[in-house]
Amino acid sequence: MINIKRALKSKRLISALTGITPDEFFKLIASFAKIWNQTKEAKYGLEHRQRKPGGGTKGFLKTIEDKSFYILFYYKCYPTFD
Repeated sequence: MINIKRALKSKRLISALTGITPDEFFKLIASFAKIWNQTKEAKYGLEHRQRKPGGGTKGFLKTIEDKSFYILFYYKCYPTFD
């Protein structure tokens, strides 16, 4: 797993991995978090559910920063793992 805190300390490293600067990353986090929370609330508001909200398996990427970093890394590098 990539150490995101280490990548954010180095402008060169985060630019190589995601294509954006640390400042741009933190600006993106604010809007991404807002949209993520809206989507999560809409999803929990469904009437026909199989499980209670919060039930089921937990995701590997816990924080919004982790999720957005992974998305940016994936779209820039597109690792196929062949």
